[in-house]
Amino acid sequence: MFKRILLAYDGSPEYRSGLRQGADLAQFVGAEVHLLAIITPSTSLPIAGGVNPSDLVDEEQKEIQAILEEGVERLRKRGIKAEGRVGFRDPVDEIAATARDIKADLIVVGHRRRGPLQSWWRKSMSKSLLSVAPCSVLVSYLPGVADDD
Repeated sequence: MFKRILLAYDGSPEYRSGLRQGADLAQFVGAEVHLLAIITPSTSLPIAGGVNPSDLVDEEQKEIQAILEEGVERLRKRGIKAEGRVGFRDPVDEIAATARDIKADLIVVGHRRRGPLQSWWRKSMSKSLLSVAPCSVLVSYLPGVADDD
């Protein structure tokens, strides 16, 4: 069934739910898990007040690496073969490319609920991923969590 699962992870409650569901499934089918954390590119890093943009990127990379290591450790504690990597592109492009690269059978992502205004303003990463994913996609839903409540 599923031998290799790609799990997008950012440490948020929604993605922790995805981590749990992906881990449960991986244990059940004996799959290995590749955890992917993404640093999204910024086209307009602030250069005011003596802040060096590369320092911000370095700090963000340290934070995302710590989140990734925490996720990999959670999986390994459950006896799941897991490895992690950091991506640096648009999340949809990075997830799809990584899934192709590792020959994933399944992609697991968390779903962030949004209010009507945010839903109108921002496109859904999960919906966008469905149109470019090279394999099946499991969207983990965590009831009661919304970004703008």
